[in-house]
Amino acid sequence: MTVSTTTETAPITNTSTFRRSVRRPRVSRWAVGAAVALAALPAAFAQPTFFLTELPTPTGFESSSPSQINDQGFVVGDSIRGSDRVATLWKAGKAQLLGKLDKGTYSTAMAVNSAGVVVGEGDDGDGRPLGFITSSGKLVNFYSNNGGNTRPLAISDTGLVGGYFIKGFDSQWRGGIWKIDSKDPRKSTLTTLPILAGGDPTTAWAISVAFNKNMEAAGYSSNSVISQHAVFWKNDAAHTIVDLGVFGSDWTSLAYSLNDLGQVVGDSHPPFGNRPVLWQNDAARTAVELPLLPGDNYGSAKLINNAGTIVGTSALSEPGTWNVGPERIVIWIGGTPYELQSLVAQSVDGWTINYVASINNVGQMAALATRNGVMKPVVLTPVN
Repeated sequence: MTVSTTTETAPITNTSTFRRSVRRPRVSRWAVGAAVALAALPAAFAQPTFFLTELPTPTGFESSSPSQINDQGFVVGDSIRGSDRVATLWKAGKAQLLGKLDKGTYSTAMAVNSAGVVVGEGDDGDGRPLGFITSSGKLVNFYSNNGGNTRPLAISDTGLVGGYFIKGFDSQWRGGIWKIDSKDPRKSTLTTLPILAGGDPTTAWAISVAFNKNMEAAGYSSNSVISQHAVFWKNDAAHTIVDLGVFGSDWTSLAYSLNDLGQVVGDSHPPFGNRPVLWQNDAARTAVELPLLPGDNYGSAKLINNAGTIVGTSALSEPGTWNVGPERIVIWIGGTPYELQSLVAQSVDGWTINYVASINNVGQMAALATRNGVMKPVVLTPVN
């Protein structure tokens, strides 16, 4: 696997390249699976509504983007001025620039815990991402990884940081959990998450792209036997990896998010297709296909909170081809899919939701939205 000397994202294999069928018996359709607990939810729902609040862009900066919103309503992301990108924290409606690592050219904040401690990535002059944590009012590199890439994605209230990394130019991507030393963050201890065994070990890899408050993780793993499967890591001493498999006879799968109950959402990939899937937290890790918006046949599940609210996309594709029409942002509430745009109170004021980055357990979402041709960071708060 090639690693760039600048910022590199983790690989997601193009599902169109696979032609082998992998069968999994653990399957239930939504008509059956909806009864399996998403959460303790009322039987009937009023039409949901979300109120949009614009987040300020720091003075002198041109734009901002959110990455995460925590349960206290703190939002993190970054702000841009020309080619300059700086990690940003929003609290109580005010933006705070967090700075950069020493000699750094950029920084971006990825997660914040309830105490306001932020983690993210930035460089020290060469463009390669290093993991940082805020400590004593500055950014500190908590993992010196010898020229590789580090991407922190989560921080617990106990100081554990989750993410993924690659160490050196001849290595494979791996998930990791760092225990941060409270006195000196530079003295962190890394636990590397396991991969799915099988095939050629030199080509196998795994990436943890989401963590919950219990430091369970979800993501995907690849080896020469299975191609690429969604996986779940337990929070036991071994951080045992669980193969979530695929839906039915699909080719491959990906996991993107999980909640504190251990439910995971992502995609499963049939020939020329993409279906949103919820993997339940039962012993069998039952896969449930989520319903799409009326008329659509192609979708993705990206986010889930403890109430079982799921955010993703829905689209119409041309059967037998990779021609996919425009995607609409969809939110599943109580198992029912809604087009998110139709639920935003300020839609009548000209706001268009472009992207949802995060959802917290209160139901608030950090997103990007456009009005009058200008894209802004916003928070969507449920009204009912």
